[in-house]
Amino acid sequence: MRRTTAVTTAVTMSLMLLGTAACSSDTPEENTEQACAAAEQLNVALDDFDTTVTPEATVDEVSAARDEVRQAWQELGDATADVAEDRGQELDDAWDGLQQAVDDVQGDETVSDAAESLKDEAANVQDARQAMADELGC
Repeated sequence: MRRTTAVTTAVTMSLMLLGTAACSSDTPEENTEQACAAAEQLNVALDDFDTTVTPEATVDEVSAARDEVRQAWQELGDATADVAEDRGQELDDAWDGLQQAVDDVQGDETVSDAAESLKDEAANVQDARQAMADELGC
């Protein structure tokens, strides 16, 4: 019974992981959702591993459960890398916006004319920094 459960779970996870790998995600929200799903799949794989490892388990059963955990762990690593890349890109984009806003202040224009725009761009950098810090658990 345990072997059947482990094999069924491994096949199901493989199909799910192939499905998520086939769907190229373009948005940070989708990448975050995929990372959360991958984290849950790792949790399931670890639970299955724990259930499989009993005195009655065979080496093949334990190896199959380990392979399930490895696959889930790798998928989580890939998904979290996408999230980190998204957050880094958001911060880069916000910085570029601030830099451009400062560059756009013309020589005959006063800072007070552009102050609100500059503050908005700086706030965008702060928001992107905070999003990255939140993702990292800082």
